[in-house]
Amino acid sequence: MPLMSQKFKFGSTERELDLVSSKVPHESPFIYLDDVLEAFKILDADRFEADGRTIAYVRDDNGAMYHPKRIPCRPNCVIQVICKAPQSDPTFWASIVAVDQLSIKSNVLTGLDSPMKVKSGFERAVIHKLNGLYDQGAMTQQIAREVWDLQKQMNDRLILIQNKTEAILTQQLELAEYPIPRLFIVLPEEPAKYDPGNWFRTKFRLHFICECGKHTEANNSKVPHHLHLAKHDGYLVREPTELFKKYGPFLLLMLELIKFGTSIAGHVVPAIASFKVVELADSAKQTVESVTAKIDYSLECINKQMAKVQALSPGDFIDAEPRAAMTQQDLSNYLSDVEGLEGVELRQLGSFLKTSEEENLLGNLYRMTTSDGHVKWVCRDHYRVSYQEKHTQKLRDVVKLAQGDFDEQLGRIKITLTSSFAAAEFYNALSNAKGVLELVMDMGWNCTNSDLDVLEEALKKSRVSILGLDLQQFRANLGTKLLPTSVQYGVLVRIIELPNMRMIHIVLPKEFIKLLSSQPKAPSHLQKLSFKMALESIGGKEFGMLTETLKTNSTLTTLSLVGNAIGDNGAHALSEVLKNNSALTILDLRGNEIGDNGAQALSEALKTNSTLTTLELSYGLIGSNGAQ
Repeated sequence: MPLMSQKFKFGSTERELDLVSSKVPHESPFIYLDDVLEAFKILDADRFEADGRTIAYVRDDNGAMYHPKRIPCRPNCVIQVICKAPQSDPTFWASIVAVDQLSIKSNVLTGLDSPMKVKSGFERAVIHKLNGLYDQGAMTQQIAREVWDLQKQMNDRLILIQNKTEAILTQQLELAEYPIPRLFIVLPEEPAKYDPGNWFRTKFRLHFICECGKHTEANNSKVPHHLHLAKHDGYLVREPTELFKKYGPFLLLMLELIKFGTSIAGHVVPAIASFKVVELADSAKQTVESVTAKIDYSLECINKQMAKVQALSPGDFIDAEPRAAMTQQDLSNYLSDVEGLEGVELRQLGSFLKTSEEENLLGNLYRMTTSDGHVKWVCRDHYRVSYQEKHTQKLRDVVKLAQGDFDEQLGRIKITLTSSFAAAEFYNALSNAKGVLELVMDMGWNCTNSDLDVLEEALKKSRVSILGLDLQQFRANLGTKLLPTSVQYGVLVRIIELPNMRMIHIVLPKEFIKLLSSQPKAPSHLQKLSFKMALESIGGKEFGMLTETLKTNSTLTTLSLVGNAIGDNGAHALSEVLKNNSALTILDLRGNEIGDNGAQALSEALKTNSTLTTLELSYGLIGSNGAQ
């Protein structure tokens, strides 16, 4: 009867495995190495022996070893499995090597167990000790496998967390989506031991993180450029439970990022243990141990939230061991929506915090753009290094002289210029400072196309991406009026098409009605383009052109016709506009001698119009019938 199985022995444990028949005619049956390792629950084997001789793996006719590896059968023999110690930690595995050596010695001593020979008490004691060591070796191997599995789970978990963190750090949101800094953690006010029954009584503070990195590095700068907690007292959290529920996955990533450190996506984050002290405010420093304890406390709160999500149970945080119980897939699901926080979610963040009405949510951080136009929030030191203090100071002086407002943290300037000379000085400072992202400017003199040409060049050199422009004082000269429409408004179209622009709103003068009729299209990089018109003393021809344009125009959002006496006929014309227009949100018709008929026509139009939010009809001729 052909041989069907092969016996193997590891320590004092013996297993019998089925043989596999070779498809090569002259080769003996064999056993796969993986089957042996699985049978004894071990990671690897150094060698296999039978009758004191090492067994070589099966090879093909060319001398090449088969893969997966094959062990040839040894009829009527028990093949000994000699364990291999991992090279990564020789001290820890020395005991296993010792057990392997004892296994070899036991082959010599097996004769002591023969019934033909009477054993002395000493011999029986030696055999008992050896058997105990064999069992201990098998147990150590089992422990080693469990440790290895646990390490693999932790590595997989860290890889997942790192990948999610990288997704956040590389996400390039636009300026309009950055109302406040996007990276933050939540820490208790005072370090304390976590108590599942009382954690909700703890006061927590939200701390923002400076997003410095390669984009803030400058030549000869001695300032470290790694992500760090902003120097700020933090914002008191109003409802910790709700905040952990909404932002728990995001906070988990940020807390572990700060605690363990990483180096990804152009950002370096040293582990917090590498610091001597941590500055959370300009005048206060805390020990690393204190901040680490706070981080661990917040992680415990998130762990309970993770356990709750896993169990899908109602109520607050439950008492469980989420790190041990949560599978890799569970964790992946928990972190599935944290590639970044969008503007809407960031705006909601303020509702969880206790702040005064005049207090902004910036945490001593400043908004800046990188060379490729993306937004980052950085601390004062990195902001000044990036934007060169002397140029910024020059811009401050120019804005102050014009009685404008310069919010450096938001990178926003609101200014009214009254001459081409003042404009030239402002444009020069704007081009050099590079710290302005949003510009709201009133060109408050009789500016012309040549002034717009100068503005275009300044915007090209700046990093402005949100532009508000008031051109009500614009006056086209006679020569320009004789040119084709495309030439008359060419400079304004070029400003709209500047590649760094993301949002533009322009207040147009009466001379630009033809621009609206030409339907300027927003380029693909522009997220929003809108116009406003405040028209005075408009003639019948101009009004007719305006109403025809508005039927298809998609960019004019605000129209003011105050004091133009358009009457009921004009109201009827505008009612036809409103039936088709989907852009206008504000229409101001005060002081236009509109009566009951005109009011009723506008009322009928509003039944189909869903975009107009404000309609002003005061100082007209509307009676009780028109007001119904």
